[in-house]
Amino acid sequence: MATPSTSVTASSTRIRRTPQLAQQPLRSTYRTSKPEPGDLQSNGTRPYSTADNAPQPTDSGIAPLPHRRLICLSGPDTVKFLQGLITNNVHADRHEPFFAAFLDSRGRVLWDVFVWVYPELLAEKENWSCYIEVDASEVEALRKHLKRHKLRSKVAIEVVPEEELGVWAVWGQAQEGINRQAVVADLCDPRGDQSTLWRILAKPNSGLVGDGLETRDVQQYHLQRYKQGIAEGPQEIPRESALPMEVNIDLAQGIDFKKGCYVGQELTIRTKHTGVVRKRILPVQLDFTGDALSSTSTLEAGTDIKQLDETGAIKKGRATGKCVANIGNVGLALCRLEMMTPMRISVESGSYKEGIEFGISVGENGPVVKVKPVLHQWFEERERTLWAKSKPKNMVHLQPE
Repeated sequence: MATPSTSVTASSTRIRRTPQLAQQPLRSTYRTSKPEPGDLQSNGTRPYSTADNAPQPTDSGIAPLPHRRLICLSGPDTVKFLQGLITNNVHADRHEPFFAAFLDSRGRVLWDVFVWVYPELLAEKENWSCYIEVDASEVEALRKHLKRHKLRSKVAIEVVPEEELGVWAVWGQAQEGINRQAVVADLCDPRGDQSTLWRILAKPNSGLVGDGLETRDVQQYHLQRYKQGIAEGPQEIPRESALPMEVNIDLAQGIDFKKGCYVGQELTIRTKHTGVVRKRILPVQLDFTGDALSSTSTLEAGTDIKQLDETGAIKKGRATGKCVANIGNVGLALCRLEMMTPMRISVESGSYKEGIEFGISVGENGPVVKVKPVLHQWFEERERTLWAKSKPKNMVHLQPE
């Protein structure tokens, strides 16, 4: 079985691999509407909780990710084989890790993945090789998918034992305190603001966590994701249901719109040509005040988000979004952008108006949890940069405040 050699270690001078956009990080300020006096904290961000007992994201930390597993691909046909299956571009000169997705024939997401490739691995395997990182609950399904498409390709497909190599996340100042000697490979996470969240491959018991660092619970990693609107895994990106643009795989540099044919390409390219993505995953603030349950409650995924009337009750009519996940007051939602935000997506004007409130009804005629979508400035800039050329010329984008 092809597994990482014990001789493959990172030197103390390893340069952190970051996407090109990460070289000049965008500001991570955001807006929900025009700021109100006293609405911002001293660090320029809004508080995510209105209750003392709600879980709070930490400013800095490191956490192992046992819910992520690795599959090793190696052999002389690996590049050609993988190129026809994923949304990002694979070529023999690509020596740094990247984000991508597997799609079905209808262009729906099967798996969101990181493809780990780095010089030491290539030197060890001799041919272009990689580790594919996927949700642990889907590792066997992905392995079977790869086997089914292998046919006569000279590619070895093997699940990497957990005790041989694992995935970690680090955020904030903690990334300055890790033991660089223990890092096998690393990547600045391209799904967020590209300045605060990193991903690391390391061997178990390799001493990655340096002196003075405290290992955090994996829940803290999920909070970091939710703050930045990052969906991950089949619970948040339903297999064979979600579209790649709706879960922001395009904005995370996970789709190469210029590459050749791959499974699911047709719908993806057609959407790019139309220039219209009406729904996207966004971070949301949840308000559990009043009679709306406890702030530690978990809302049911798929619950409709609707506009509230003047009294704070749910209005009848079309849903403006759907709840995806939450931990306390920090959550993810699939939002209709022109209904829940001031963003302009198409020539037709949306229904959004300043001061509109949204909420989720918990149970039939139950209490209402208010939902406030969050627009990070870097998110708007990235969406505008990637999709501006595809939009009609008379399309006017709302500029950030």
